[in-house]
This record gives sequence, structure tokens and C-alpha cells, in this order.
Amino acid sequence: MIKIKKKLFLKTKSLRFLIPPVFMAVFPILSFYLTNISELSLKFIEKPLFYSIISAITVTLLLFVLAKSKNKASLIASLFLLIFFSYGHLSNSLNDKLFIQLPNSIVLGPDKVLLPLIFGLFIILSAKILKSENKLTGTAAFLKVSLLVLVACLSMVIIKTEYQKKDNALVRPIKTEDEGLIVRENAPDIYYLILDGYARQDILQKVYDYDNSEFIDNLEKMGFYVADSSRSNYLHTYLSLPSTLNMRYLDELPEKYGPNPASGLAARELTAENEVSQKLKNYGYTIINFASTWEGTDEKYQADITYKEDEYFKIMGKNIALDETSITFLQTTLLSPLIKEVWGDALRARTLATLQKLPTIPFQEGKKFTLAHIMAPHPPYVFTAEGNPVPNAELEMADEGIDKRQKYLDQLVFISGQIIPVLQKIIQNSPRPPIIILQSDHGPGSIFGEPENWLENYSPEGMSERSGILSAVYFPDQNYKDFYSAITPVNTFRILFNNYFGENLELLPDKTFYTSYEAIYDFKDVTDIK
Repeated sequence: MIKIKKKLFLKTKSLRFLIPPVFMAVFPILSFYLTNISELSLKFIEKPLFYSIISAITVTLLLFVLAKSKNKASLIASLFLLIFFSYGHLSNSLNDKLFIQLPNSIVLGPDKVLLPLIFGLFIILSAKILKSENKLTGTAAFLKVSLLVLVACLSMVIIKTEYQKKDNALVRPIKTEDEGLIVRENAPDIYYLILDGYARQDILQKVYDYDNSEFIDNLEKMGFYVADSSRSNYLHTYLSLPSTLNMRYLDELPEKYGPNPASGLAARELTAENEVSQKLKNYGYTIINFASTWEGTDEKYQADITYKEDEYFKIMGKNIALDETSITFLQTTLLSPLIKEVWGDALRARTLATLQKLPTIPFQEGKKFTLAHIMAPHPPYVFTAEGNPVPNAELEMADEGIDKRQKYLDQLVFISGQIIPVLQKIIQNSPRPPIIILQSDHGPGSIFGEPENWLENYSPEGMSERSGILSAVYFPDQNYKDFYSAITPVNTFRILFNNYFGENLELLPDKTFYTSYEAIYDFKDVTDIK
């Protein structure tokens, strides 16, 4: 028995050289998860951890066969993994700084410049490690202990935070009882179309020097009512949509979880399971969702029918989930150049597929509530004004700033030109005139800029830009007596249910709340800042 234990100990000891590469592969994943822990669940890290650990072990063992040295194999593998998981950060930080201007207006950079430099540095350092006459035991031991401490610290913080998240039970929308509801067999189909980040007309004129009157005129000619002073109730999708779809303000979130909770999932889940959908199901509607890449309106949205373009796209033969989180993480890695190519195509394909499918919904039998959350003109900017791919697109979800205004406008021009014929076809194809709500969840944020700069760049002008939204409604009877120019989305569905389902929902005061990325439920009333 003692001999068996001794052999097992020696075998285990002989594999300790795998620890640094494994921890080097684990650390970036845990770090990314901790940074975004309020938005993610532990399920997100299962596959990345599995594939990263297997890859780290495989690479290290192959290097051991070649180098005939455990320490050298461990160090070279760790160096490669450090480059792999940090390349995207370096590339993004140098995006506007590292490039080479060639004749005929040809520009190289940053990946075409950075990749050769990084690989050259890797080869030089690897060669030095291999040629070293020192066994490098001390270096390997230091790296092992350092990574062990870092991974242990991250793990403890994650465990503590996850424990806190378990206390954050979902705030469920109020369930609507069947009793007393007026069921109308001939009730119209309802479409809720969200153009993410679409600015109000006067904001486009004032901030972007762009005249969007043709688009607004086209809507009004079709019979839409356009609220020309409308503002969002909140400045972020994960707050704006649950407020709109539950027809109420989210005051209970800071009361229950505090201003900066361990998890922000409660707000997102209020989108997926909302009062509007529940009411309409009770009225006999089929709920249809065009899945977006955002968690609240993706395939987890509680719908009877879900349409989605490719759920995955392929990189190096592997299926990669088409969602914000997976792509954001992969863009921090050495796969970033490949991601930029294939994800841009995937995003364009999903948007175009949604626009193509929407006009066919009227042909389906029965009453339908259709939600389509279209991720445009919000970044990533993947369409030119003509609808072509954007050359060297920076596929960042929060890629906003004064220098990005032209890209934002180009994508807005494209989606504006596409949505008008879609609306016309929906109306033409409908057996009875439908209800259509065309809204943005918030405006753009070029003045506020990147998420980390919101507090520093806060200003009344930034508030006005971010809160000024497109808000247009099409009612079959063209009766818009209850609408007004400064209406906010929290009241949109209240008017709908009152007018078409005989309900008597009181309209709420129109308010706008500011919250930064640093304290997601710290709602500050900025209604008077216009």
C-alpha cells in the first residue's frame, strides 16, 4: 500500500509542470467572467474552461516531447497562452495607433503589423528558453506560485459573488388573470420592432448634422404617429426593454438588490418573461420572437415561435455561439482577426434575415404578437449606408464616441432605408390592419463615449442624445388621441391595451432615469434635463 501511494505521489509530482500552462489558460477566463459577473451565469465558463485546459495540456505535452525539458515546455506553453489570451486587448488598444501607410492609399494595421511582431517576439523568447543551459527551475516555480495565487484569489471572489447572486431572486412580472379580460377574436396582429439606439430626429439634426425628415415623413404618410419629443425611460437596453414590456418603472430593483448588485440578471429576465406577452397570451395571441444577440431578447425570450438565423458560426471548424458575450470574449484572444471577419458577416446575415422574414408573418394563421429586436444602428457597425460590409470593422458592442458618428450615421441610413418597405409590406400583407410599434430602446452615446468614460463625460447634452428616441405607432383606426409628443415607452402598451382590449390602465408620469455602468441600479431622475 505504501509503495502504491509512493508511486501515485511520484506520478502526480511528475505532472506538476502542467500547472503553469493550465492556470495561464484558466486565469483569463475567470478574469473575464468576474468582470462581467453581474451579466453572466457560471454556465458561460464551462466550455471555455474545458477547451482551454485540454488545449493547454496538449500544447505543453507536445512541447515536452520536442524540448525534452518539463520546465522549458511549461514556460514556452505559458508564454504562448499569455499571447493568445492577451492579443485582442493589445490589438484593440493600438487600433488607431499602429498602422503602416503604403503607396496607393493602402493601409496595413493593426493586425497585419502586430501579428508578425508578436510572433517574432514569441519565437525569439522561445529560442532563448530552449537554448538556456539553466534548468529554469526557479523561474518555473515562481510562475507556478504566482498563477496559483492569482487563480485562487479570483476563484474566491467568484464563489463569494455567486453566493450573493443566489439571494437575488427574480422579480416576476405581475401575472394577469383571465377573469374579466375582453377576448376579441378579430383583434389585430401586433408588431413591436426595436431599432436599437436609433436617435430622435431633432437629435440627429443637432448633434449629427443629419436631416432625417424624409424617414419621418415616410412613416407619417403610411399613417404612423411619430412622437417628436419622446425620450427613453432608461438609458440602457437591459433597463429600458423590461420597463416597456412590463409597463412600469423598475423601482423594485434598487430596493431589493441595492444600487450595484452582484447580478443584473433580474432586469434582463424581466424582459424574457414580461407582462405584455403574458397579457397577450391570455388574449389568445401567439408570441413570436426574432432572436437577437442580446441576452434579454435572444432564444430564451418566452415565445411560442422563435426565429433565428444561424445560432453558430464556424471558426477553424468549431461552432461558436452567436451572442454578445462569446464574441466579446473571443475578441480578447488571438482569434480576434478571424472573429472580425466571420462575425461581421454573421451579424449582417441575421439582420437581413429578420428584415426579409418580417413581411411574411401576416400570412401565419391566428393572432400574433411579434417582437423583433434589430441591433442597428447600435454598434457593431457592420453596414455602410449602401448596405455593404464595413472595411476593417471594429466589432465592439459599446463602440461609441464622437469619432464614430459617421459610422453610426451610415448604419442608421441603411436600416432606415430597409425598414420602410418592411413596414409597408407588413401592412399590405395583413388580412386586417395591424398594430405596429417602431421604437428605439435608447439613443446613441457618442458624447458619453465608452462605458468607462460615462461618469467623466456626463453632461446635459450627453443625456439629451442618449435619451432622445424614435417612437412611432401605427394603429388600424388611426386614432392617436391618447398619444402626445413627449410620451415615453412605459405608456405605449398601456394605451394599446386601453384602446384595443377595453382595459383601463392609468398612464404613468413620463420620467427618464440615468444610471452609469458602475452602479447599474442607481437610478437618478433626470426628467428635467432635456
